[in-house]
Amino acid sequence: MPRLQFQVTAFAAGLLLMVLMFAPAGIVYAAEANNQQQAVQIAMRQSGGDSKLLSVDTIRNGNGGVVYAVKILSNGRVRVFRIPKSQ
Repeated sequence: MPRLQFQVTAFAAGLLLMVLMFAPAGIVYAAEANNQQQAVQIAMRQSGGDSKLLSVDTIRNGNGGVVYAVKILSNGRVRVFRIPKSQ
């Protein structure tokens, strides 16, 4: 019985590792914002350094909440910051 439990645990660990490897790495979740301008300020602060704003979109998520998706170019990489609107 312990051998079977080890095999199941090893399988679950391997599956979790694969899920984490293929998760989108460019998405960052950050603090809440009152409006788009504040969301951009938060994202620029989080990205640090020399950053360029590419776009900002207001998105309604599956729970009915509003999220600002701020796309920033930083150090040659595009990152998307998903910042929830404060309530």
